[in-house]
Amino acid sequence: MARGQPNPLLAALLGEAGWSAAELAKAVNALGAAQGLPLRYDRTSVAHWLAGSRPRPPVPTLVASAFSRRSGRLVTAEETGLARHGPAGDAEPIPSSHRSGRDDVLDQLAVLCRADIDPARRGALAGSAYSLVAAAATDWQRDRPADPVPPRPPAAVPRATDADLQRMRWVILIAADLLERHGGGHARTAVAAYAADDTGGLLTAPAAPSLQRELFTGAGQLTHLLGRMSMDAGHQRLAQRYFGVSLGLAREADDRRLYAITLRAMSLQALHLGFLKNAGELADAAVNTAGPRADPSTRAFLLSQRGLTHAQARHHREAVRDLTAAETQHDRSTSPAGPFTHYPRPGLDYQRGRALLALGDPVQAVRALATAAEARPEDSNRSSALTRARLAETLLSLGRLEESCVHWHVFLDHYPSLRSSAADQALRNLRRSLRAFRDRPQAAALLARARPLTPRPRQHTF
Repeated sequence: MARGQPNPLLAALLGEAGWSAAELAKAVNALGAAQGLPLRYDRTSVAHWLAGSRPRPPVPTLVASAFSRRSGRLVTAEETGLARHGPAGDAEPIPSSHRSGRDDVLDQLAVLCRADIDPARRGALAGSAYSLVAAAATDWQRDRPADPVPPRPPAAVPRATDADLQRMRWVILIAADLLERHGGGHARTAVAAYAADDTGGLLTAPAAPSLQRELFTGAGQLTHLLGRMSMDAGHQRLAQRYFGVSLGLAREADDRRLYAITLRAMSLQALHLGFLKNAGELADAAVNTAGPRADPSTRAFLLSQRGLTHAQARHHREAVRDLTAAETQHDRSTSPAGPFTHYPRPGLDYQRGRALLALGDPVQAVRALATAAEARPEDSNRSSALTRARLAETLLSLGRLEESCVHWHVFLDHYPSLRSSAADQALRNLRRSLRAFRDRPQAAALLARARPLTPRPRQHTF
């Protein structure tokens, strides 16, 4: 569609949605806010779009997501008539979805990580918007090569060894520990640099087939962690891209378990952003991909997320079924400790608490959240802080101000150690929820303690 010409595609979508221009603007602003993208559009802005103007990326993607949520079907940016094309358009130089073939996956890993560690390009990555289109391609069998054959490297390239694999596994443990101790915004680009340089080189080095599969699994785990770190740092589209690369690496490793675990992370992200239907589909795909033969810890991990999506959708019977099955599977688990091998019991209790809240049972939710909070390791600052915040908010909703303040204080104990958008949001919730009680001594003391703490701002211009 040429510039300056009316946009019939957008007008048709507005009619289908039954929205006014102001209602579309409000929906787009809300979606942007959920992803840390401050937008201030109004009905006049939408009128300009209808007249033929096109907003800068990632706004067309947000508009498409708003219509997708409203209509219950997938709407692309192109279908809104707002997508730009050419050098200044919506086309992204960073790969965002899996394409078949080992070379493609390795190219995606290298290009994405190198862009992430480049200060000149990182801003565009961090400021892009979550895409429902990219979230749709999640089938384990889709375009999966039957017997990928690695390219023959030059004779001078050294062979990968078991020692290389052990070093990679050590970095994975460090990255997972950093995420738990200090949040996703801490040392994330250092992990991306390792993935771009050391990991990329190992994946192209000659190796025995069994070792090569292990290396691809390790690279997929590391990329999965980069997705989780980016998500926790508030960079939702970047996280989605990392998850997409992790899916591709899991396919190349023939690792159903990692593939399913990554789908679960994508479900959690979609749920966080308010895409409930998409979250449910991803959670269901995760359970089905892993299959009934998956180890009990993995089954518990996947079922707990599907149970939560059912609870959010008010599917009471299905939610209880999955959460009960998750408990049973967890009790059978004998998996060794590790970020991709063991599901900690506090994590299951936290999921159960969230599900009970969604099902309208805050009293039982408090019990589950309290159990999770007490069992969190002291050095797990991120999980401890977020669990305490959720518990404090729930207690306050029940009128139990004093108990709520106790848990908010524990949250504040952990907060200074974190660089996490989720923790930043919890701090904002603390201030907002306790403002009405500022004349009460407990709340006044808590607000005074929280006053010097400032969430790190994220600035984007559109």
